[in-house]
Amino acid sequence: MPHLGEVENNNESNLATPLKGASLILCGHEIIIAMAVLDPNVLNPFVLVSPAVAPALAVAITAISVSLSLMISRYFFKSYTFSGFGYLLGLPVGFAFLGASFLFELSSLMYRADPLLYPAFFWIQMSLQSEALALIALSYYYKSSDASESGKRVRARDVLVTTLPLVMVAIPFLVPTFSLASQPYFNYAGLADLSFYMRIFNMAVIGYIFKSTIASLVRAANIKLLYVPAAFALLWLEQYSLVLAYFDNSAIAFIGSAAARMAGLALFAYIMHSVTSRRKMEIEARKAA
Repeated sequence: MPHLGEVENNNESNLATPLKGASLILCGHEIIIAMAVLDPNVLNPFVLVSPAVAPALAVAITAISVSLSLMISRYFFKSYTFSGFGYLLGLPVGFAFLGASFLFELSSLMYRADPLLYPAFFWIQMSLQSEALALIALSYYYKSSDASESGKRVRARDVLVTTLPLVMVAIPFLVPTFSLASQPYFNYAGLADLSFYMRIFNMAVIGYIFKSTIASLVRAANIKLLYVPAAFALLWLEQYSLVLAYFDNSAIAFIGSAAARMAGLALFAYIMHSVTSRRKMEIEARKAA
């Protein structure tokens, strides 16, 4: 039978372990329930917020994020049907996937007590979100690709045009699937580490989109649409804030990421609404003329 001092030391050492909720410590034939400590292997960042406000906050943020994502997807789909450019199809599909990822994020919070659905919804959310950003980047990649170059550079570029999109689209599904296949059970620590790497991937992809939009607008001398890279900068800031929350479990960092996400999507929706409204006015003016 352990002495009282040994039990206290065991409790103190357990508080430093990365376990979430009540940890059960088998000490001889006795079970000591330790105090709840915050887990660094958090899958859903909404758990960092007070449980009293987390569900309502999650529903509000998700509703706004999904509505804006679907609105942007609808605007881009109209642009695709109007112009007929094939590379534009990745934009409406990408933002639709992005909205779906937010729904799975909410679902993982609602089923956080379920040992199967909680990590499963998280895994789907991470895959969909990274795939969404990859599809959006793919559209900008094909838009900025120039087939007018000649010689050896053209052949090298053809190889790049063929392989890079495949790699970019494959990573969001292959990496999570490989992680799950290598450990055919939901390891929370492994999934949390996976989220870190996928967010780094997301930051790299958004950085590429930001660079592409800036270069495209500078070439076209279109200063009015500089809000587009600003919107993607806000989405990059969302991923960066989530990376910070991964290291310190900061609720402030998570709230900042949610605010950056909604601001970026709102700015994008405003831009698309302005562009499509202006285009409608130009079409009506041409018809009237």
